[in-house]
Amino acid sequence: MMSRVWVGFGLGLILIASITWTAAQDSTAVSAAACAPALETVWTTASDACIGGPAGFICNGGSAPQVEPAGQVANALAAPGAMVEIALVDAIRTPPLAVETGSSGVVWLRPDAPIQFTGLLLGDVQARDVTPPDFPAWQAMVVQTGAEMPACGAAPRNAFVVQTPLGQPTNIAINGVSLGLNGTVLVQTGGDQTIFVGLSGETLVFAFGQNQLLRTGQQVSVPYSGGNYAAPVGAPGVPQMFEPSLAKNLPVGLLDRPVLLPQSGYVSTAGAVNLRVSPSTDAGVILQVPAGQTLAVLGRNPAGDWLHVRLDSGETGWMYAPLLALNTGAIDAVYEATPLPPQRYGKMGTTGKVLAPGGVNLRQFPDVTFPTVAAVPDGAPVNLLGRSPYNAWVKVEYNGLVGWLSLLVVDTKAIVDALPVDYDVPPPPPPTRVPGSFGNAFPDPNKPGN
Repeated sequence: MMSRVWVGFGLGLILIASITWTAAQDSTAVSAAACAPALETVWTTASDACIGGPAGFICNGGSAPQVEPAGQVANALAAPGAMVEIALVDAIRTPPLAVETGSSGVVWLRPDAPIQFTGLLLGDVQARDVTPPDFPAWQAMVVQTGAEMPACGAAPRNAFVVQTPLGQPTNIAINGVSLGLNGTVLVQTGGDQTIFVGLSGETLVFAFGQNQLLRTGQQVSVPYSGGNYAAPVGAPGVPQMFEPSLAKNLPVGLLDRPVLLPQSGYVSTAGAVNLRVSPSTDAGVILQVPAGQTLAVLGRNPAGDWLHVRLDSGETGWMYAPLLALNTGAIDAVYEATPLPPQRYGKMGTTGKVLAPGGVNLRQFPDVTFPTVAAVPDGAPVNLLGRSPYNAWVKVEYNGLVGWLSLLVVDTKAIVDALPVDYDVPPPPPPTRVPGSFGNAFPDPNKPGN
């Protein structure tokens, strides 16, 4: 069996057991300011261990989980960065997030095709594979999240988050509920119910012969009896505006596809509405959204007359609020300028390396027509500083020199859209006109006098 188990130990153990707590700590809770640095270490270690991992494997990013079967498979998943073929694992339980004791449950489930999704276990979460024979492993599972809240005020609740690649829906079953998953859904249990929260996209929730459409910014509850989450005892409830505390402090940078968390509820277009790059009628138009479209709300401007929204396609921008049909709760995210998307934790969000067998030229500005600053060899590490507003080029630092490289030659796990845009660069020069175009006649080589 061990021939099918691959273990990576490149990152070592999480060293957060010895933390000096401030006076803000009491016996039951730790302020967010006091424990946030230790939690950031947990996220960074987990990210370095497992982001970009292959499909068909389980990857442990934190403390050793409890695994069935015990023995070789369980031991192989004990260290951060360890990976085991997903079909070998029958059940897994991750430990609570308790940075004061060094406990950190963070595990990724990445089933292989034909089902494509990533499951992220955060904190005290139990997951068991209950897929019938002849179906892909972990297409059906029973999930239970711990009820105890973490002591760290910067930590999220215990949660299981499932996410599909953008535009690639899949069908899975969680706690006896069929999900037509197309986006990102947070799952939590407690009080004889499972709560499904839409964080991006739209998901069809089906049980007891009835279905509900779960939109971004909503939650749906399914009832159970006696703490048995394997079989629901009723149909999904009517979708409600989601309670923001359920997703508070969620480390979205750990998702394979990081997303900005939505506000409660959604909006829809009664007629065609322009999606703009900033909250102003003078701002550029990204696209015109037709009537009847539903959009997630990410935030608002201070005046509240413009909303920052996201389409199911992932496109984001601003819409004038009076032109929209509102079905929202309180919008707590308030900002003047469009926020950047979430970035990876630690150096993963700021570094890359050159992939060009013959090396590549570092340019003064983002285009091959600009002067060369230096030659950068294949495999050279670079620090990511920003991105171009005009094309797919990134601003980097290499050996103390700052310049621009095409994104095509930079290998990175950073979220490029989350890099700051450098507007202090000239646009690429226009292409040279082809002789004879734009009304110019080609000379006839047979008539030199023409």
